[in-house]
Amino acid sequence: MDCEHIQAHFPDHLAGRLRAADAEQVAAHLRTCTGCAAEFDALEQTWQTLGDLPGYRADSIGMRARFDATLAGLQHGAAPKRIRWTSLSFYGRQFAAAAALLIVGVFIGRQTAPAAPVDPQIASLRDELRDMRQTVTLSLLQQQSASERLKGVSYTSQIEQPGMEITAALLDTLMHDPNDNVRLSTVDALKRFADYDMVRRGAVEALSRQTSPLVQLALVELVVEVGGSDAAGALRRMSRDPMVDEVVRARAAQALTELGA
Repeated sequence: MDCEHIQAHFPDHLAGRLRAADAEQVAAHLRTCTGCAAEFDALEQTWQTLGDLPGYRADSIGMRARFDATLAGLQHGAAPKRIRWTSLSFYGRQFAAAAALLIVGVFIGRQTAPAAPVDPQIASLRDELRDMRQTVTLSLLQQQSASERLKGVSYTSQIEQPGMEITAALLDTLMHDPNDNVRLSTVDALKRFADYDMVRRGAVEALSRQTSPLVQLALVELVVEVGGSDAAGALRRMSRDPMVDEVVRARAAQALTELGA
């Protein structure tokens, strides 16, 4: 079978529904085709991540209200309050079937010639897959395990055109997550959204909240990268604070010079 036919079997192969002969053909192809192997590995990671999440009932109304309140606060310059996203319960057999359809749609879309018009159904399937990944990410960021939250932060890089919920959730993680490594990883993830005004304000606000020297240094690099006149005051206070690590104070002072402040 060629790549197109092999890829069409991926959903059933992930779900374990292929006949033994077909499963062996897919496995043999994946051992020799690096392109298909990379596609399959990415889909398998998404599939396994979804299966690992606990199935709680979604509080979609409360989630929407909390997000709107946090976004309004950021737009008016207020520090974001802790968001408590609730994991969504769409896992199980019905979800597996839906996910399989989405994956098939994505593969069909990738076979379309670049100049050809995009099928509206395929575009809709891609949007649904993006929304599904976004929901998984939000759920991971609220897990008790720091390793799961780290996975959620890392997972944001796989979302094309993420919504404002992802940005707000990352800022919330930066402000409130108890684990230094999670917050450090979040600073790096937020660089992708450096053009957002709410991210620039959030990074400056976080400078005065962080106590980990590693996170502080990463934040200094971020505010230098994104710029903004409001960063100078926070950097100046940090450079003069005797409670701040000496290396961090020196980097803050240097950052002021780089910003011309």
